[in-house]
Amino acid sequence: MRIRLAAASNLASFVLLAACGTGSIGGDGVGGSSTNGGTPNAHGGQSPTSGGGVTQGGATQGGSPQGGATQGGMTQGGSTSPNGGSLNPGNGGALVAAGGSSSGGQVSNAGNPATAGGSSAGGSAGGVTASGGSGGSGTAGATNNRGGAAGTGNGGSGTGGASKGGAGGTTNGGTTNGGSGSGGASKGGTGSGGAGNGGTGAGGTGKGGAGSGGASGGTGSGGTTSTGNTFSQCRFHFGTIDSKAKSGGTAMISQLDFFTPGWMQGEAFDQAYVCTEGNAGGALANQVPVVVAYISAAYVKRHFGLCDCNVTTCGANNDLCHAGAQYISQNLTAIVNAYKSYSQGYASCYGTTRPIIFEMEPDWYQYTNSSQTQPWSATQAGQIMGQLVAALKSSLPNARFSMDASPWVGPNNGTDNGAQWYSNFNMSLFTFVNTSGGGTNANTAKIRSSNNMTWAGLSQVTGKPILADTGYGANGVSAGHDPNWDVVANINARMADGVVSIAQYNPNTNWGSTISSIRSQLNTPKFCP
Repeated sequence: MRIRLAAASNLASFVLLAACGTGSIGGDGVGGSSTNGGTPNAHGGQSPTSGGGVTQGGATQGGSPQGGATQGGMTQGGSTSPNGGSLNPGNGGALVAAGGSSSGGQVSNAGNPATAGGSSAGGSAGGVTASGGSGGSGTAGATNNRGGAAGTGNGGSGTGGASKGGAGGTTNGGTTNGGSGSGGASKGGTGSGGAGNGGTGAGGTGKGGAGSGGASGGTGSGGTTSTGNTFSQCRFHFGTIDSKAKSGGTAMISQLDFFTPGWMQGEAFDQAYVCTEGNAGGALANQVPVVVAYISAAYVKRHFGLCDCNVTTCGANNDLCHAGAQYISQNLTAIVNAYKSYSQGYASCYGTTRPIIFEMEPDWYQYTNSSQTQPWSATQAGQIMGQLVAALKSSLPNARFSMDASPWVGPNNGTDNGAQWYSNFNMSLFTFVNTSGGGTNANTAKIRSSNNMTWAGLSQVTGKPILADTGYGANGVSAGHDPNWDVVANINARMADGVVSIAQYNPNTNWGSTISSIRSQLNTPKFCP
């Protein structure tokens, strides 16, 4: 059973929240504004991670990335064949010289984390090709709105003549270097010098093409840049409630990647303070906002006097675990309109280019429970969630979404890691999945000891990175700082399982120093969104 603390963003009132049943289904509380005098909410926010991919390199002399014509290359001691200089679209073109042939450079995705650069061999006896291996680089990653130098790419040098790749894009990516030709030294796909979306140790290990006699490409340094476009760096992400971050001062804020404001639960936009905090000049301008969207539950609680599960002060069975699905369905139009209001409000004050993450409707699974007066099917739950996401994204093309994870989902307390449940949702709408409510285990493979769902299983089933949280204790009281999420071995193990962040809702005052002391010991995450 989970009971959560709740407060509106500008109110000091609290509502106790609890899960229904035997501890398998948790009710969701109303999140408190941690900015304008409200108390921290029980669910808090999770950190995001997404990023822009690396695009193909530009055209080179010796092989066009897109199948363009290549230079045939001069030959010495023999004439070219009738097919000299002709293009093989798949391999960048082939040159046949009298006395010997040389293959054009393989086009490489310069800077692509997983793809090696192309290789090319020089001309064989009787003919020396003027073009080297594929030189390839182009735009180094999708535009990252949070900084990073524009990348340019240089092609490898080939025997008999240097070739250059296309000019790099002007995105905020890191510097990338293309593959090398025969005999030429080659540089890695993504160098460590990229301040923005270059590759990283795990994410951008692009080896240059090893032509005959050529050196292998370099490897980008890990944990410094992001291959995605939500966070500016590819590393494990730490975050907390906005009020906690600000009270910790620069020492804490400088170590954080995201912040969580009060829960989104009104019928019209009322979170302009998030924009004040997150816009240029704000205290949290360099952190990504992670907002818990709880409009559906809050609407029916407010209009129909419902309590959260297992809170009996509203009357017998007058709670979300019994009447929630019925009232949400009957008032769906008003709820969708409320989501649209928040979309328009955030677009107006925060803008439509910088990333913002919404964690959608905690404990959505509870509305399919047999205790409901009009329970949803899993298919209905997926369809309604799709409408809410569409409404919130209507004015916010920059929004990222996270789907809530209930570790107790059927058919057997999370044994299938949510495979049946998530098959009813369009998971392409979501960048993340997230935990919410009760605390989570940093030091075990299971998300919570009482449930069967595992961290790795959840990530594998959904294909998504996980935003974890520390949660709250019984009776809505903060469980305090969870030191298990400060242990390097625990964090590295969870990163291997797909976890990319932790939200500490009540961190120690010296948490910034703790983060600073362990960062260099952390591995590169499995995902860099």
